[in-house]
Amino acid sequence: MVQPPSSVEEQPKVRRAHVIAAWAVCTLLGGLLLALPDDGPRLISFSDAHGPGLLDTVGAVLALAGSALAWWWIWRDRRRLAAAPLWWQVTAPIAGGLGLGLVVASVLGDFALWWAVGALLVTLVQVGLFVSVSGIGAHRPTRVRVTGYVTRGANDALEVLIFEYPSTPGTHLPGGGVERGELLNDAMVRETYEETGVSGALSVLSVVGVQSGRFADTRRPYLNVYFHLRTDDDRAQWRHTVIGDPGVWDTGLVVTCRFIPLAKARELLRDTGNTQHAFLDLLAVPATNPLS
Repeated sequence: MVQPPSSVEEQPKVRRAHVIAAWAVCTLLGGLLLALPDDGPRLISFSDAHGPGLLDTVGAVLALAGSALAWWWIWRDRRRLAAAPLWWQVTAPIAGGLGLGLVVASVLGDFALWWAVGALLVTLVQVGLFVSVSGIGAHRPTRVRVTGYVTRGANDALEVLIFEYPSTPGTHLPGGGVERGELLNDAMVRETYEETGVSGALSVLSVVGVQSGRFADTRRPYLNVYFHLRTDDDRAQWRHTVIGDPGVWDTGLVVTCRFIPLAKARELLRDTGNTQHAFLDLLAVPATNPLS
């Protein structure tokens, strides 16, 4: 089931620029402290020659904080990484591995070569993790969806069924994803009953349009088939508890369902977004061979 878009676009609470700036400060300052001679007492001794003092400890904590911050962002943004620009796909795992690489290198030895080797080895591991988390290169099958114009009446008295969520602004049409092995028109009827609780039989008249695109959050491609359905439900307005799989965001929500004139539907659906109004003008075309 599609999540209804908000009429006001919310600004992200944490911006990528903020994360990059914080990572840069932690990594650069941590690397600087690790590189500086630390002649003070050792807090921990790994060997006769190695062990972190106060400066090295603070530097290691900062460098690791930079790596943790980068990987927190990678995990948070993982659904978009497969479609991210190449520069971001390359720099993100490097950012995640650099701080840890510096810490490993500072423990292994005092030579510049060890710093380079440590950073390189850990970064290569991070790249593998990054590819695994982001799903880059994985097959992303097209998601098939259905959306329905459920109508009653005819000609100038034609009305369209819409529903509204209790706390999210916007006007919506019944619709959702097609399950494995399910026919498109069967999916359309199922989604209509689940989301609106319309009473009586539903007749699937025709396919009025098809849209394709990508979901904004996952960038996964989708194909959305629009149907025209007919009902004899004579109620003006009612409330319905949405039926769906456990864990789906709108399962159990109480929505308000109502029939509105075609002209009003065109206005409201255009304002909501998702181009749900795109095929309304085709509803007046009679279906010569109804699908059900």
